Amino acid sequence: MPSTFGSNTFGGMFGIQEKVPNSEEDWETRIPDQIMKIVIERIFPLIHLNCPPDINCQQYINIPQSPALLELKSYVFQTLADVSLYNDYEFRDMLVNDHNIIPHLTHPLIYQENDKQTFAVRSGSMKCMRYIQEYGDLSAHTELVNANQTGVLVIAISTAGGTGEEKDDEIYWRLNHFSKFIRCLNQGRNYNETFPPQPLLARRSDEQLEEEGGNEEIDSQLINKGNGWNIKNSANSAKGAILNYFIKQSNQIPYWYNW
Repeated sequence: MPSTFGSNTFGGMFGIQEKVPNSEEDWETRIPDQIMKIVIERIFPLIHLNCPPDINCQQYINIPQSPALLELKSYVFQTLADVSLYNDYEFRDMLVNDHNIIPHLTHPLIYQENDKQTFAVRSGSMKCMRYIQEYGDLSAHTELVNANQTGVLVIAISTAGGTGEEKDDEIYWRLNHFSKFIRCLNQGRNYNETFPPQPLLARRSDEQLEEEGGNEEIDSQLINKGNGWNIKNSANSAKGAILNYFIKQSNQIPYWYNW
């Protein structure tokens, strides 16, 4: 069981009393069930802390902004991402299928100030977006386009926080996130939730790219050597996704085409 779910984090914060497992089955099912109950009932609703006014959220929780609140929001987004990755397919499905969460995730990527305090909020939010994109069906991708996903990703690349390797890590993964999204719209997807090419969504995505100066931003990453991260290749892959090459069978397929 990953330490993320230990008594020093969720147990202390949300009142879970850790039990000494009587068997391997206790450890693998009983305690995760307790944690999932807490996540769904107490943590998931916290995405509504200071919802963006323009989405008219009916579950809005109004609390004065403060450093402590930003820290709490970063824990909320990171927890949702961690649970989706490590713990429970049922929760991942809830994250993917509840399209109301998407505007709550894109807002901090666009409107939060670019400083260390909001870096964790952005990072956790981006991870959640990545799971929605990776496992979501066509309706989820439609909602992502409606939420200006391409523009959000361009902004996320340009405002990647941290320093040194930490910053390059963020840029690398955000470029990959961007490439996969654009490629799925242009070419369709044949894994997880499959769907055919979506030319109308791809066209709207191209418009969002232009509005946010996405081509210029990605071009600027072509000379980024990175600190242990191959950012140049990721930027080249992103450029390839944008250009939407129609590669004939007689032509050699670039190594990045099926990434």
